[in-house]
Amino acid sequence: MTEVAAEPLKLGRLLREARRAHGLSLGQVAAATDISRSFLSLVENGRSDITIGRLTRLIHCYGISISDLVPATPPADAEIVRPQERRQLHSESEGIDFFLLTPDSNRSMMPMLVEFEPGARLAEHGRHPGDEFIIVLTGELELELEGSEPRRLRAGDAAYYSAERPHRFRNASPRKTLRILCVDSPPSL
Repeated sequence: MTEVAAEPLKLGRLLREARRAHGLSLGQVAAATDISRSFLSLVENGRSDITIGRLTRLIHCYGISISDLVPATPPADAEIVRPQERRQLHSESEGIDFFLLTPDSNRSMMPMLVEFEPGARLAEHGRHPGDEFIIVLTGELELELEGSEPRRLRAGDAAYYSAERPHRFRNASPRKTLRILCVDSPPSL
């Protein structure tokens, strides 16, 4: 599995290359993404972790996909992704791991296995085009959807909603890992 956070310098270098390829300054990206110029510089120099929400905003700003930042080893079978072939995106500061379950993000859906450490949560609300489906595999999820009270989902519970509606996930357990299957259509990363 490829882990992004284990190589912050590499991720930062790839983000810098994407920014420069678009002829953008740090100030322009900061204005477009609402991420401070100084923080962008720290990330590009491998001196800071980045949350999934901020990384998603940069990906959209640069018009790239997660596949550009977490390249895959060609799978042995084009239709199958074995556990050792999953690409991993790790957010140290949030305590969350995203495992991509497709060989690339050039599909109509993006299924991901998402693991939350006890008490972990997304730092900010997500919002992206399309729909999102989630099912809790193990643990207990607190799902926040804008306009409604947070809801608890347990193993076997599922939710389907417009991904344009701001949403956020939190592991409701302070002691157990939460595992969910999340499917974005179209891919959001």
